[in-house]
Amino acid sequence: MVAAQYFTAVAGMAAMRHCLTRPSSVRDRLDDVRTIVERLDEFPNDLVIPLVEHEVSPGYDIWAERYDGPNPAVDVDATEVHDMLAALPAGVALDAACGTGRHSRHLADRGFEVIGVDTNRTMLARAEAKVPEGDFRIGDVTALPVDDGAVDVVVCSLALTHVADLGAAIAEFARVVRPGGTVIVSDMHPVSVSFGGAAIFPTGSEQFELHFVRNLVHPVSAYVGAAVDAGLAVRECREPAVPEAAITGNPAHPALPAAVRQAYDGLPFLLVWRLERDRAVAG
Repeated sequence: MVAAQYFTAVAGMAAMRHCLTRPSSVRDRLDDVRTIVERLDEFPNDLVIPLVEHEVSPGYDIWAERYDGPNPAVDVDATEVHDMLAALPAGVALDAACGTGRHSRHLADRGFEVIGVDTNRTMLARAEAKVPEGDFRIGDVTALPVDDGAVDVVVCSLALTHVADLGAAIAEFARVVRPGGTVIVSDMHPVSVSFGGAAIFPTGSEQFELHFVRNLVHPVSAYVGAAVDAGLAVRECREPAVPEAAITGNPAHPALPAAVRQAYDGLPFLLVWRLERDRAVAG
């Protein structure tokens, strides 16, 4: 990808969002595009950015060491998920797709007995080091190695955007949580993903490349439908907006700060659910 392509896309996205409600601002975005086109052979427009797509597990093998941050999605996720957990009494918690164990550590510090499950051994090893008292297991969110009704709380963060069968994963969460238990699911918002949001990660290499794992678009209705089908009641839904760190950290921000802000400011970034299993459901 040439940088000019991305810059033009961002300016166009900003213009599209506001062409009816703030038409005067669109002229500035057209001026941005004109300047880019007129200077295609100049830096930074001519910068060639190699794109390297990874399958989920190999990508997270590379990302594991640097996953916890700086990472705007992780920061927003932690704020929202920890806030939802704050009102819950300690018990047995499952950290599904636990990754590096960042939520496992928080749950253990809150007094929970923690079970962590992940498909990726590299990430799981970091979780085990972070939470030595935890019980960590290799497994998939669509077939959890956990008994029926074994936990009081399920947490799953920033993982289902990589899972094709959303319904199967949420059905598993409902299976392993006790009647009256809580399921907290955080994911990339489908609006963010629809506008090209991918799991982009640093590699530590000096070579300038953009490494990423593809995200899948799950509409809001798909989460609701999966929860209803699994016997989970929706108690709360949050849609935190794109944070300042993600706006100023956008690759186009140094060249087109106004366009980046106009394109992304106010858009939903994450989708966070607090679900509850019906107490009447037998364990």
